[in-house]
Amino acid sequence: MKLFRNRCPLLLLLLIWSISIFPPGGHAQTQDIPAHNVVGEIKGRILDDETQKPLGGVTVSIKGTEQTARSGPDGRYEFTGIPVGYYILTFERADYYADTRTDIIVRSSRITFLNIQLFKVRKIEEEVNVSSTYFPKTPEKSTSQMQINAEELRRDAASAGDLSRALYFVPGVVKADEEANDLIVRGGHPMENGFYIDNIFIPNINHFPQMGASGGNINMLNMDFIGNVQIFTGGFDASYGNRLSSILDIDYREGNRERINSQINFSIIGYGAQIEGPFPGRKGSWMFSANQSFLNLISSIVSDDDQISSYNDVQGKMLYDLSESDRLSFLFIGGHSQTAYEPRGAEKFDQLTAGLNWRHLWGGVGYSDTSLSYSSIKGRENDFNFYSDELQLNYDYLNKWFTLRNVNQIQISPSHKFKFGFEVQRFSSRSWDYYQMYSEEPDAQHRYRGTFGSAFLTYVVFPLSNVSLSSGIRLDYYPFSERVHWSPRFTLNWMVSRRLSFNASYGIFYQQNPIFILKQYPGNLTLKDPRARHIVLGATYLLNESTQLTLEGYDKQYDDFPMTPVYPYYFVLDDVGGDNDQFYDRGPLVDDGRAYARGVELTLQKKLARDFYGMITMTTYRARYRDLFGIWRNRLYDNRFIICLSGGYKPNKYWEFNVRWLWTGNKAFSEVNEEMAKLHQIYWVNRENIMASHLNDYKAVSFRVDRRFYFNKTNLVLYAGAFNLFDHKNELYRYWLVGPDQYESIYMWGIIPYIGFEFEF
Repeated sequence: MKLFRNRCPLLLLLLIWSISIFPPGGHAQTQDIPAHNVVGEIKGRILDDETQKPLGGVTVSIKGTEQTARSGPDGRYEFTGIPVGYYILTFERADYYADTRTDIIVRSSRITFLNIQLFKVRKIEEEVNVSSTYFPKTPEKSTSQMQINAEELRRDAASAGDLSRALYFVPGVVKADEEANDLIVRGGHPMENGFYIDNIFIPNINHFPQMGASGGNINMLNMDFIGNVQIFTGGFDASYGNRLSSILDIDYREGNRERINSQINFSIIGYGAQIEGPFPGRKGSWMFSANQSFLNLISSIVSDDDQISSYNDVQGKMLYDLSESDRLSFLFIGGHSQTAYEPRGAEKFDQLTAGLNWRHLWGGVGYSDTSLSYSSIKGRENDFNFYSDELQLNYDYLNKWFTLRNVNQIQISPSHKFKFGFEVQRFSSRSWDYYQMYSEEPDAQHRYRGTFGSAFLTYVVFPLSNVSLSSGIRLDYYPFSERVHWSPRFTLNWMVSRRLSFNASYGIFYQQNPIFILKQYPGNLTLKDPRARHIVLGATYLLNESTQLTLEGYDKQYDDFPMTPVYPYYFVLDDVGGDNDQFYDRGPLVDDGRAYARGVELTLQKKLARDFYGMITMTTYRARYRDLFGIWRNRLYDNRFIICLSGGYKPNKYWEFNVRWLWTGNKAFSEVNEEMAKLHQIYWVNRENIMASHLNDYKAVSFRVDRRFYFNKTNLVLYAGAFNLFDHKNELYRYWLVGPDQYESIYMWGIIPYIGFEFEF
């Protein structure tokens, strides 16, 4: 589905107009209420990270002021009568690593909730410096892990409310193309990414989902519901399985436990509303939202394609305290997306995830999370011959997942802890296929069912106060291949000093092949499950309290990928990615595919200590595969390098400016032998040139400006921005045209301005 591709002068004029009527100059003159009369509150709860027990006696300070608070026995703290604006909070307790949190926005007549978890200091052989920094230092941080808060995601210039697009500043993550929001993590395929929300498995977080992969066109999650996101780009622990490259672990925040709040939002692609509030007795909270797109209107303005697209979604979370030790939460996310093609034909998708998670505290020594969830993706596509009006393609499928997941963590002593649990998943797939060129049958039906089972155990020991060693094992049963896999995981963290730390990890990871590949031929079910081996080495140095430098190198070795003897030079999984959302019918496959991805990432990050914040990431890597003749070739997403500069400026509490500049290598492709193609009038590619070349580099600058208004009882945020501000022509595909005997390029989006608002009441 192509959402936007051409310029939109009308939207550009709207962008210029929106900025001009709210100039940055002057702070209070555009406010209806004097700033000193407009106040809000900050409240939250502080927990021990390992046991989830409440932490009393924590000193909470608002940086730059003399205001402090102290958490009570229930871990709660609060600040009232705080003037609107943005703040930095520090959390300190003698036997815990101090923590500093930025981007705390106080709004008029609203409560800003900030719940945090602190890590306990292990004083075994020596004392450690636990003074507060903007990057909490502990000897337990995983390799290849980044935690991102809600405000960092919301204000990103290139996201416009899309979580996946906001993550393109993460080192090692590159976009497939503008048409889709795949996460290409360290050269891996989009199918290699896994998603969890509040311990609940979700197969795909995007509208217009790809078959057998994790991407789509537009993210389905409400960004305002997200508390924080942890992305693991490699070396994740044994509690996560059935993924080869990365894990996205998302926490949905709690709703307001004290009062009802509402919000409406509007942007160039849609509108929506949300509401949240408490249960009686403040025993819990609830929040709901609904969104509807404008794509059916916008597509006709910005695109020449004969198609109309739209989507909508509803989602929510309810949380209830059963007792001091037990908490139950319910999550649901549902979405519908569709595209209608002219003159006939359409694709439609319906998605649903709903689940319960029960958290139980084990008397101050640990906790457990147990979730039971259901997910489904229903997709249908049909297309008709333009001339005969006969059905030429029909693809209809329904995939379901029933998942029971349990994760436990126990601290048996200050220097020893265990993390263990299990996961059982019942998967079923039903599909009907009809391709006019391949079959005379009206429908070819496929049904598959199977139960996945896994158990995992991780043991963490702290031989010194500044060193941690983690060893884990995961046992998985894959029903279609009928194979059992043992996956060892190891991690070492060494905090040399307050400024310098080193880490390393090794792990084995398995993943089932997509059902859309396995069902193409009965023998494909016996294919081996793809395997990846990760080795990661990294170092982190704190330049000052708000600026950190990280260097990390990785090596991923893949085995047992599916390959097709019919096209022995081709890598089958690359059928799906970007806007290509279906696998071709490859028939019988073999599992002789090998691949690797190796790279180095350098990241310089500055947190918002005063007016400026930003991040510079530089990545160089290669991603290659071995074909069935033993020749190593570039994988489709062998982009080779990524340079990303993102950051912003907040001159005051009303204005914020954010920019992102991204320069990457582009996808690999097979270059035509022009002399032979012209001579024989066919598409001629020499064997040695298959996937040997690359499209022209990708470059884009995105910009966003936010203007906040604080009224007596309400708040308003106006924002405007633009993707690809300088209208750089980025290649999407390059074709050889027989006849004209020349290349033709299809390009990604040009400049796309956007505007929007969020109104809280």
